[in-house]
Amino acid sequence: MGPRVRLSPGGEAERMNTDEIQNELDRLWKRVTSPEDAPASFAPVSYGDTPYSNAPSITREVSLEAIALLKRQHREELLRLQQFVELKERSSRELAERLAAAEQEVANQRRKNIQHEEQLYQEVLGTSNELEAAQRQVAEAEKRFHEEETVLRSIADSTRKQLASETARWREFERQAAEREQEYLLQIRSLEARSEKAQEDSARNEGSARRATGELQEAKGAIEGALGELLKERHERETADAERDKALSRVKEVEEHVRELQNLWQEERAQWQELWDRERSTWESQRQQFAAWEEKVRKDRESFHSNLQNMEERETRHAQQMGDLIRNATDAGEKVTTLLQRAGKEAKEAIALRASLPERVRKMTWRQGLLAGLAVLTLASAYPIWMRFHRLEFVLAASHALPLAGPTGMAYEGNSLWLSQWNGDLVSVDPRDPAQTLRRLKSAEPAPYHPVALAVFGDALYSLDSAQGRILRHPLLQPDKVQLRWPSPGPAPLVLTHDGQNLWSYDAATHQVYRHLGEGPQSQTEAYRLPMDVLPSAMGWLKDELFLYDAKGKQFLLLRRNGKSLELVRSRAMEEPVQALVLFTRTAAGKGEQAELWTLSVPASGGPALRKYHVLR
Repeated sequence: MGPRVRLSPGGEAERMNTDEIQNELDRLWKRVTSPEDAPASFAPVSYGDTPYSNAPSITREVSLEAIALLKRQHREELLRLQQFVELKERSSRELAERLAAAEQEVANQRRKNIQHEEQLYQEVLGTSNELEAAQRQVAEAEKRFHEEETVLRSIADSTRKQLASETARWREFERQAAEREQEYLLQIRSLEARSEKAQEDSARNEGSARRATGELQEAKGAIEGALGELLKERHERETADAERDKALSRVKEVEEHVRELQNLWQEERAQWQELWDRERSTWESQRQQFAAWEEKVRKDRESFHSNLQNMEERETRHAQQMGDLIRNATDAGEKVTTLLQRAGKEAKEAIALRASLPERVRKMTWRQGLLAGLAVLTLASAYPIWMRFHRLEFVLAASHALPLAGPTGMAYEGNSLWLSQWNGDLVSVDPRDPAQTLRRLKSAEPAPYHPVALAVFGDALYSLDSAQGRILRHPLLQPDKVQLRWPSPGPAPLVLTHDGQNLWSYDAATHQVYRHLGEGPQSQTEAYRLPMDVLPSAMGWLKDELFLYDAKGKQFLLLRRNGKSLELVRSRAMEEPVQALVLFTRTAAGKGEQAELWTLSVPASGGPALRKYHVLR
């Protein structure tokens, strides 16, 4: 046992341990058993001689002291328990404060994580755009380099061919000049031989000398002509050498220019490669960190959303049941109360008049009261019928599998059903048999372009680009072309529709529905508030009513405009997810106008499907 607490005679709490308690008990026992503690006048007598009540009561004093000791121990136990209770309450308060601080810290950390996640999203998007721009610049530089290289190679080839032809012509001319020079040299030698022979003959004969002199003059003229032709050929040869040198210098200049361009291209390529590697390494590290954070956040979010969804579903079902029950009971109670008040008033008037009327009229008044009661019962039974005719139901009429993967948006223009895909492709199918593809178009819009919703009005097809946050207008006959582009009012557009006069869009970042008062960058918008916390994935107008599918609550909401807000009229649960919807009216034989709802469903398991419903209201 641990130390105990006892109260001193002055009221001060003291600590008593086990040894002190044992000493106190030993002292009391000695007083009971020791003969020295008895009074001097005490003499042992028999119980028969003297009553027990007249003897000194040592045992009684010991008992009183033992009782006092027990009381002290009891008080000590009480004090100890009080201290334990106070300590427990203090610990409980501290734990509550620590729990509140921990919850506040968790909320702050969650808020920081959300902000950090958004910042990471923005950084990743910016980095992706920079990388795509760098890739485009590298591709343009490579294309420009290849074009210049092709032009320079063609110039070098043509120059090389021209130089080869000039070299061949010059070599042929040089060969002919050498042959002519040899012929001229042979002629000169023959003339010299003839001149020597003529000189010898002139020594013999003077006449022969004159003749030889004439021949010598002729030979001299022939030699001078041959020398002139030789000089002319040498001049032409020098001109050809100069042209060849010029051509060789041009070829060298072109080769030097090509080498300089190659060196510049290699340097630029090395710089771009270094920039790409650095950005890619940075992006890879950020992507890995982001992937780890995203996985952690996704797991936390999934667990949180699963728990929250279960709680919300349970609370929503309970609230809907209670709301329907209270609403039905209130309406029925008000109607029954009104009818009873009216019947009571009429009954009072009938009773007041009954006394002054004859017997025959009294009987007729009773019949009128009976008829009034029957009227009340008729009105009460008509209330469920009224509720039946004011319901909102969707009756499945047909279901078709779609021949494409990952559709994001849908629009109907009367003869064909247009579907958009995440990669920007547009597909037209037959609405009666969606398995038949009518047209498949590749968008010419530069990346990134991710249409998430479509809308049709008149001769235009509108697409909502979530990658760059903008709205695009396409001609309906050529949807692969773009007529007009303008930014969406919010940074995260998600849904797009047309009411016959204006475009409507929903932004997931601002949680508002926007009405577009015109088209183009200068157009104005009006913001409308939603009546509850919803996550729309599809919406469409039918006359003056907006059908909106809430992906969070898995339900259809029927809304109407009231000023700058949308009011909830009715709701209908639908478990199957809806990616896009189309609403229109069709005239049926013998039934008048029939509202139809077509939905694009992309379930987690299985392929996309087109569901056709009849709207019962």
